[in-house]
Amino acid sequence: MSLLDTRFIEYGFERKKTYDVFIKEVNDNLIYTIGFGVSHGSLGVFNLNPNVAVLYKDENDIEMKLRGIKSDTPGYVGGRIGMPVGYLMPEKTYIEWRFSKNEDVASEANKMADAIIKYGLPYLEELSDMNNLIYGLEIGKYSDLDGTMLPVFHYLNGDINRAFECIDENIKKFSVSGLEEYEVEILKKLASDNGEVYVDDNNVPEYYLEFIDNFKKMVGVHKDDSVVDK
Repeated sequence: MSLLDTRFIEYGFERKKTYDVFIKEVNDNLIYTIGFGVSHGSLGVFNLNPNVAVLYKDENDIEMKLRGIKSDTPGYVGGRIGMPVGYLMPEKTYIEWRFSKNEDVASEANKMADAIIKYGLPYLEELSDMNNLIYGLEIGKYSDLDGTMLPVFHYLNGDINRAFECIDENIKKFSVSGLEEYEVEILKKLASDNGEVYVDDNNVPEYYLEFIDNFKKMVGVHKDDSVVDK
């Protein structure tokens, strides 16, 4: 990795040796990461698949707390929102760089570093604009597979109503109800009148039910605080 250290330090990255990931602390809240998937071929041969990602510390901390997830592994390992570099290149496909102890490792490492710098770093800059990131999550340009990231970003951006709309949309994706549409609408109205979100929990994953419950409690606490402050 020493050659990559030399290449990436120029752009403000440092390597965390324990996890073989390069990070750049853009500010107190945002971290860029460059990580590598590894696969092994024949004896003395291995392949690296580089990926770039960003981590917003505040979003990650809140999301992990709401989901009841505790981990000793730093959040920057794996990042939160990112992409394998191959999909950012003109080929737009999965690409590995092959390394062998019997070949010129430096040449291949430089080619991989060139690709990361040319295609990966601009992508990280794109993700560093939170409004741009939220829009990308909304239109599906970036992935929020668990459905928990976008509501938290909207919450952090001050749009609690849209956060709950996203939760409701995710519930619809999870739920396949046997009720008639008008019956569902009545239940939604009753839930709304009580300040709640209607959940058909027959098909909603347990982790998402926990997330919804904790999200509502968090927002309720903040609402109460704002009233007291006034």
